[in-house]
Amino acid sequence: MMIRQLCRHLVLAGMMAVPMLAVGAVAASAQDSYGSIAWSRSTQSKGYAWNYRNRAQAEQRAIAECRSVSGSGDCRALIWFKNACGSIAESSDDAAGTGWGTTEALAERYALESCSSVGQGCSITRTICSGN
Repeated sequence: MMIRQLCRHLVLAGMMAVPMLAVGAVAASAQDSYGSIAWSRSTQSKGYAWNYRNRAQAEQRAIAECRSVSGSGDCRALIWFKNACGSIAESSDDAAGTGWGTTEALAERYALESCSSVGQGCSITRTICSGN
């Protein structure tokens, strides 16, 4: 009888613990992850950031990286994305376009469409993903 009661308590305790573990897993995976791509029009230099806690941090990091390689002050964040991928496409006539999506393929498709609307001969320069 005592063993039976002990088993019942263990089963009940286990049943209560499982939902708590599930809630913890959802909360842990709910942390958003941001990325950004910055670009310099004058030098075509780029800067990238991914897996940052917020948009501002991601944009600041991408701009800082762009400035460190461009040597100019015209770097600006062209795109930011959350829990997704971002892509930049550049044209043979110095235009650029960006896109974001839930997959690399979507981000690249949108970047090529964006670039092609302002330039000729566009191709993907880089795609990065944040949090997925």
